[in-house]
Amino acid sequence: MRETAVSFTSTSEPTATYPATPQPTHTALPTVTTTPTVTPTPCQETGRIEKGVFPSVIAGEMNYRVYLPPCYGQDGRTYPALYVFGGNTHTDSGWDDYGLDEAAEVGIQAQIYPPFIIVMPDNGYYANNTSGGPTSYEGIIINDLIPFIEQTYCAWAEPAGRALGGVSRGGYWSLEIAFRHPEKFVSVGGHSAALIDRADRQDANPQYTGINNDLGDLRIYMDIGADDWLLPNYLRLHEDMVAKDPPVFHQWVLNEGIHEDAYWISHLDEYLSWYVVPWSFNRSEYPLCTQN
Repeated sequence: MRETAVSFTSTSEPTATYPATPQPTHTALPTVTTTPTVTPTPCQETGRIEKGVFPSVIAGEMNYRVYLPPCYGQDGRTYPALYVFGGNTHTDSGWDDYGLDEAAEVGIQAQIYPPFIIVMPDNGYYANNTSGGPTSYEGIIINDLIPFIEQTYCAWAEPAGRALGGVSRGGYWSLEIAFRHPEKFVSVGGHSAALIDRADRQDANPQYTGINNDLGDLRIYMDIGADDWLLPNYLRLHEDMVAKDPPVFHQWVLNEGIHEDAYWISHLDEYLSWYVVPWSFNRSEYPLCTQN
């Protein structure tokens, strides 16, 4: 982990309002003060990054990184887990290079965020060359990665404890997986999601499943820069969600910016503040960890 200066704001669940005609101007994320329900005992240890490989039936061994929060494992409880995917040029180092773990560390130590795990898998061939379904990157995440993490680490193995997020191609995968398996996750974020896969069959394409599947209570966050070349399809999905009767509730954020690393790095605090909303500061509310 690297030392970095990060400014944090925390957010609560946004009001379900939708603009009739979205305009390409900066949309500020609403900011409130989040108060922990329980004041935890200050932790004297820092979090850490671990690197490893997980076995995949489809792809063989794949690399991953996992951020473990301060004093990980000491209270014997599980932790909610955020799974984040990179773009088509990224490896498992992508979000680590952005400083997501440092941002989480600062927020957890300041008691702005409850402790949670961040899982950063490699993309590899399947993320960039498949389009959905059990023999694609979706199958690797659902059938291989998540079970491996929950069997290896103190990860809360319930839908309420799992969130997905990704940038660009990874944003496509986070939406593709969550929209097809909404019962398995509490939240999903697509950050400048690359919704451009014309070869994708209808039942896997987020532009179809986001409107036609029953997403239940899945929390959805969608953001993009106003000058991002991928805006048209993403904006269309947002508009279709708004137009559906009843509307598909989601948080839509149109920022200034283009499709680049600097854009996602500048919004790390907003992403984390949104993902942690459903998770508790009260560690006694989490199940006991059965891993060593």
